[in-house]
Amino acid sequence: MRSVLERQNPWWFGKKFDSGIDRLAFYPEIGRYLPVREALVLLGARRSGKSTILYQTISRLLSQGEPPESVLFMNLDEPIYQSRANDPSLLGGIFESYFLSQPAVNRFYVFLDEAQNNDYWSAAVKSLYDSGRSVKMILTGSTSALVESTAASRLSGRYFCARVYPLSYKEFLRFSGGGRLSVAERRSRFDSFLKYGGFPRVVLEKDPGLKQDLLKSYFQTIYLRDIIYPHKLRNNREVFDLLYYALSNAGKPFSYTGAANALSLSADTVREYMSYAENSYLLYSVNKYDASVKKQLVNPRKIYCLDTGIVNAVSFQFSENRGRLLENLVHSHLRRKHEEVYYHKGERECDFLVRENGKIVSAIQVSSSIKDAAVKKREVAGLLEAMREHGLKEGLILTEAEEGTMEEQEGTVKIAPLYRWLEE
Repeated sequence: MRSVLERQNPWWFGKKFDSGIDRLAFYPEIGRYLPVREALVLLGARRSGKSTILYQTISRLLSQGEPPESVLFMNLDEPIYQSRANDPSLLGGIFESYFLSQPAVNRFYVFLDEAQNNDYWSAAVKSLYDSGRSVKMILTGSTSALVESTAASRLSGRYFCARVYPLSYKEFLRFSGGGRLSVAERRSRFDSFLKYGGFPRVVLEKDPGLKQDLLKSYFQTIYLRDIIYPHKLRNNREVFDLLYYALSNAGKPFSYTGAANALSLSADTVREYMSYAENSYLLYSVNKYDASVKKQLVNPRKIYCLDTGIVNAVSFQFSENRGRLLENLVHSHLRRKHEEVYYHKGERECDFLVRENGKIVSAIQVSSSIKDAAVKKREVAGLLEAMREHGLKEGLILTEAEEGTMEEQEGTVKIAPLYRWLEE
């Protein structure tokens, strides 16, 4: 155990450690929550960069003068920790032993990576918080049902939460070189982001074949370690078929009954498996907006994937479904910035509505191009209907390259290139 701790905490011995390309500027809430007593829980899918952000936080603390001995890091994916995952005394014992070995330290920082791998992590955090000792806990988790719900029930009032996603487009540009880009270079970068997504390791990989292999591996890891194993599911094939079905229909209306009929499953089974996929942050559902929450829940929803790279690697061909990939990309961007995202469906359809403080504040359509007159008429009509219904004086159509402004009776319709909107 001591050997593992020493290997995972190289700063104790003045050794360098890799903290990757800095992402903390894109997560200001981490710096805001760091000085306060409450634990900080970072949630997100595997391989999205949570561990690296922990290392960057440690690097910042050390650069600000915190003594190396004040930082204790434990990656609970380590086999020796997993072998004692059901030992209620493991974490508390390690904490107490380490604190006692460093009597000169006034404030400790404890980092627990993949906290859900220990059955008693929340009890250990609660006990440490309630002890009154000067300790800041920073944790990561890959499964909301095992981390977020547990924290809400057992750590009420003792934690703050932040979500970590794969790279945003702005981050992607920094990772892939940044600098001033020509229009052709911008389009090339955007195509790469749309095709391979924003997982940091994938973005940094140069070989296209390895990018695809990594994405398939990530899907397999999430599928097995955050869906199959934790829930002790026996029929792997059913789960895989449902995930493939959902990914292949990303952006289309999705109902439990429809999926059940297509896959010869029960609607309850589909509902159960989909909840596991959403808890693993692999999939996200978007409800049709209705003032009645009950009606929202009975209407078909739309399913989007965490990352367009996984959609391309696992389900359909990139070139055949570009429009729906663009829509998925917009959803990912909106999800980072807004808690409430819906779609509009009346006589016409609008891809996204954003609600803040109980009110719809924006309506967005997504289309690869609106040069075709019929496509333009359809997209504009759906946007205007959403604007009328929610009293909006402005709406947005995102395309690959077109831009402009249209003045309609309902208000202003702005048309903008998606890559430029993502950079804002």
